[in-house]
Order: sequence, then structure tokens, then C-alpha cells
Amino acid sequence: MSTDIERLLAAAADDTDRPLTTDVDDLLVRARRSVRRTRITTVSTAVLTTGVIIAGIATWSANRTESVGPAGEGIRYDAKTGQVLGDETGTRPQPAPAVSTLSDASLRDQCKQADKEWLDSMRERGADPDDKAGPLDARWIVAVKAGLGSRVHVIFLSPDKSVYGTCALTGVNQAQSYGRFTTSSKAVGDRKQSTAGTRVPAGVRAVLVNVDGERVPRQALLGLDGFYSLGVPDPSTIGRIQRVRGYDEHGNKVYEYTRPTPTPYRQTVPDGVTVKTAEPITPNVVLTKDPLTGKALAPPPPVSPLTDEQITTRCRGVDDIYFQGSRSPQDPRIKAAGPVTKDWKVALKTGTGDKLTAVLISPDQKVYAWCHMLAATAKGAYDYTRSAVQANGKFADDFSFGMVPDGVAQLVVDLPKQGPTRALISNGYYIWGLTGGNSDIQTVRVRGYDAQGKQVYTAKKTVDPDFD
Repeated sequence: MSTDIERLLAAAADDTDRPLTTDVDDLLVRARRSVRRTRITTVSTAVLTTGVIIAGIATWSANRTESVGPAGEGIRYDAKTGQVLGDETGTRPQPAPAVSTLSDASLRDQCKQADKEWLDSMRERGADPDDKAGPLDARWIVAVKAGLGSRVHVIFLSPDKSVYGTCALTGVNQAQSYGRFTTSSKAVGDRKQSTAGTRVPAGVRAVLVNVDGERVPRQALLGLDGFYSLGVPDPSTIGRIQRVRGYDEHGNKVYEYTRPTPTPYRQTVPDGVTVKTAEPITPNVVLTKDPLTGKALAPPPPVSPLTDEQITTRCRGVDDIYFQGSRSPQDPRIKAAGPVTKDWKVALKTGTGDKLTAVLISPDQKVYAWCHMLAATAKGAYDYTRSAVQANGKFADDFSFGMVPDGVAQLVVDLPKQGPTRALISNGYYIWGLTGGNSDIQTVRVRGYDAQGKQVYTAKKTVDPDFD
């Protein structure tokens, strides 16, 4: 992501009206799979061959359970190898991942483009003013690198130690995920940022991590300055971190973090609200030239040649992954809509060949799924999310598509590169290209015209104008 931080947090965490209680690994799974093959030429995604997932800020509520200091209890471990042989319950943890044999220089080179994507997005949105460390370069040290072969999870630490970057590589130059975070504990609104998912205090010599769905804890690979890693997360299996324990050189527990109980989702939209789209209007005068300049308009993106059933079948694959990662409370309507099936309406579809961007509407008319795929299956590059209808009967404004305003028959989107472009309109929704990856978010002018070609609408809209 991949990505702009506001969009990621809204889509990955879906935390409207409740505190965000999540961790870095959880965001890596639940974040929109952000892809940008045109800008990341050497990275293929899906979770680039799978895309760059840009991780969001990891935050915990202020009342989180996190302690530093003598906590009693201990472990048995091999002092020569550092392997934990048993925790206080007598359970032998899963061994720590191996230290990667790839050089620090190679890892920096492979993650530089993802770092650039992150910084570009932050620059566009101004989401993290405290990150002043500059781009990833040779001055950044590798705090920890875990993995085998080309599959590596690495954490970089800036020269002034104010920022760390986390990068998961699933192959050579294939950045599955990337994110940058400040090392200081700071307030984010009424929340407090924490590094509990990636770092332990000084003096810790062994780290055990309990993960949702696993009975046996994992031993983490501990690196410099307290940073640790469990290796590259597998989007299809990884769970969220439940508990982190740190032990000193004598095997005594000196640190513990326990994930707080999430605040239940507070629904503010009545159950009876369904999406309301504008009545379709057939233009009598089709715009081919820009009414403002007289120059030719760029044509609308093509309608995808795929059938609706082919689209719902393909999108079901990434829909399943979305739900495997959605473990925090979220709007119950999103889950109640059920998995994508052929009963979902394909409201909008664009693309050529296997490339696809589509908007799917649930049978109950309360939820949309936005599906972007550059290959026939979820093993290829994709970007995906869901969202529920608002109280006004509209879906929240989205960077990748829009809802047609009332009384509008044609739309022109003033894109920065290709110029004024006719939008593709379908079932009350519109799109201006094969959007996906949200790595180039910009605010542009959108103009609406009635059936006779008269302008009846104008507004600024934040869009993804850099197409895959």
C-alpha cells in the first residue's frame, strides 16, 4: 500500500466511532492491497507479485496493558543459541525465524522504491509531520532482518533513530508491505502510538509473542535497539498479536504487552438505510470536446470485457482474504452482507484483458466492494476494500470511483497527466480510469453536464490519477 494514510486507516481498520486497537501485523493483513505496477516497475504485488501494502500507523488506546519492570516468572533457554526451551507454563515456543543472509545494502535497495511510494503519499496528504528522517539510504541501519532466501522481513532505523521503516519482501524486489513510523510514544488524537508490535525495551534478551489462532507462542528474532521480527506475515494465515513478553539475560520476565479489548463498534446509521443512486440520464449531446477549451476530451475508460459472473468469481478470491484479516470490530453491515457471490451486482467495471477495476454492490444494497485486479487470481496484483452506506444513502467519497450527482448525464475529470477526460458512467457510479494502488493521490476538478451538454455541477475531488 500500500498509500494515503487516511484511506488506509479508514479501509484497513474501519474504525469509525471507536478507538483503533490494532497492531502492525494486523494492518499488513487488513490494509487495502495497494498496487502500482506503472510506478513500481520492479515490484509486482498481492498482498507487487502481489503489490505494496502500505501499513498504517500502529496505535493503541491509552488504557492499553503494557508494563516495563520486574514482572516475575521466567523462561528456560539455551544461553549459547538463545533458543527458548520453555516458558513459564512449560510450553516450548516455536523457534525464531532465521537471520537473513542477504546484505543490508541489498535489502535497502529492494525496499527503496516502496519507501519512495510511502514518502510521496505522505507528501501528498501531509499525514505524518513528525517524520523528518528523509528517504531510505545507506545511512539507515538494519535493525533486524528475518527470513530465508528472497523472503525477508526487515526493519530499518533512521540515522537519528527517530523513525523506523518496516518492509516485507516476498521475492526479489517484491515488496509485499511497507510502512514508516516514529519511534517516540506520542498522542494521536485521544490515542497513543506504541511500538509494542515491533519493539521491546532495552535489557530484553528474548521475546515471545502469542498470536491469535495459535496455541503455542512464537519466539521472535531480536535485533538492534529492541526491534524484533516474526518473519514475513502470510496474509492467508497470520493472526493479530495477543501478547508480547520480554525476558532478561537471566530468563526473568521484565516486559509484557497485552492487547486491549477493542471497544465495540457503535453503529450510527439506521439498519433500514440502503444506497440511493442518481437516476440515469441519456445524453442527447455527447461531449467529445471540452466545453471550456474546445480541445478534444480524452475518451472514457473501456468497459471490461469480463462477464459479471467472471468478475464476482475473481473478486471472491480477494474478498476471502479481506475477511481473513478483518479481526477487529467493524461496521456489522460489512460482514452481514456476506461473501461476494454471483448475487452481488456489478455496478461498474472497467479494464482490458485480465486487468480489472470494479464496484460491486451487495444484495441488501448496504455495502460496496471495490475490487482491482491485474491478474486472473488473488495470486496476482490486487487492491480491495469494502464500505457501508452512510445515513444519507451515499457511500463515502472514494479515491477510486465516485457516485454520479443528481441531474448529471456526463462527467469530465480534469486529470493532471492526460487532461480533461470523460468518465465512464454505469448504474449511478463513475470512474476515470483503471484505478488501483492509490500511490498518486491528487485533488482535481470534476465537472458534470446535463443531457444537452450544459454544465450543472462542479466540485473538487481527491482521486487516484496514476493508472495501472
